[in-house]
Amino acid sequence: MKSTLHTLVVALLFCTYNSYSKTDPKNNSDGTNKSGYAYAVNISKINSKYSEIACTTFRNKLVIVSSKKIGGLGNGIDPATNLPYTDLFCTDIKAYGELSRPLLFSRILNTKANEGQVTFSPDEHTIYYTRSERSNSLNYKLYKADLEKDSYGNWVNEVELSVSNDNYSVENPHVSQDGKYLYFSSNMKGGYGGFDIYKAEIFEDGTIGEPENLGDIVNTTEDEKYPHTAKNGKELFFSSKGHDSVGGYDIFLSRVINSKYKTPRNLGLSVNSKKDEVGFIFIDEEKGVFSSNKGNKNDAFNMYRFKSREIYNELKGIVISEEEKILPHSIVILLDSEGNEIERQITNKDATYSFKIRPYLDYQIKVLKDGYEDYTLSFESEEKKLNAILKLLAK
Repeated sequence: MKSTLHTLVVALLFCTYNSYSKTDPKNNSDGTNKSGYAYAVNISKINSKYSEIACTTFRNKLVIVSSKKIGGLGNGIDPATNLPYTDLFCTDIKAYGELSRPLLFSRILNTKANEGQVTFSPDEHTIYYTRSERSNSLNYKLYKADLEKDSYGNWVNEVELSVSNDNYSVENPHVSQDGKYLYFSSNMKGGYGGFDIYKAEIFEDGTIGEPENLGDIVNTTEDEKYPHTAKNGKELFFSSKGHDSVGGYDIFLSRVINSKYKTPRNLGLSVNSKKDEVGFIFIDEEKGVFSSNKGNKNDAFNMYRFKSREIYNELKGIVISEEEKILPHSIVILLDSEGNEIERQITNKDATYSFKIRPYLDYQIKVLKDGYEDYTLSFESEEKKLNAILKLLAK
């Protein structure tokens, strides 16, 4: 009969916050940052006295919503906000950190109404955009248009999508990285309170299916807005007044595993403040922008740029037998929460192993050794030090 294989894990989650790169920004873990990333943040140089909130990218340009004026001309004042009606602007992003002076994005899409957030299909041939009419400027509706073939910016076939309604607002559209889903926020009936985040399937003709509320893991009785999925498609970023925010809207991250959303985690004080942080988007794999009204007496939103890096902890352990005999040359396999192999090692003569892992994720460790039963351990990584010894009882 085979002996049961045991695993003695010393310092199961020894928190070192190793970056494994000397060029990454300094670690800025502050106790509130539970995202698994560190962020280096700087204010953008293109801000005005009006709000600037980024939407997305289009043809290497950053698309922005703002009530700023061009050439001293204005579109009138919205009595609901006491600010000029908003338009869409764009700025070159090839010189990251020194964004060019914003220009109006589209003479076709910019109207005398309030222009809201926009998003594009992955091929950039379809735009989904929001707009509120002057007669009801706080109620946004969702529209779709197509880019005319071989044109630079001639948007045609404009249509209002079925999710729009006079009785509620549809805001902050975002197309997932694979182009399969359209995320948005809305205060439609049937939610958990205030604005919730929804997603709807995008069909081949560009129309969308029935909206699906993301549920009470993401949504709270407070407001949730500005959904944005990361390039890897496995992380949802959004702004919320709930989830014990530092103050006002904070930006949170929820990991997506098997189409289910994990508990949202705060991005920390390098990003969030006691004021409002919104419009968090990635420009590439590491860099992006968000907006905050911190430090502004008139509550206008300034745009900030960020660079993120992954944080890693170190997992150390030793493989022993039931009789507490060390077992060198054991195969130790690190798996993710879905059972996919990340890395494997063969223990050396002292039977130890070591992996770098991301905090706040679910993992499995599988141990194989000739003459012993296979053993698998599931665990969730944390940020705190845990000098724990795990010794399993014999079967």
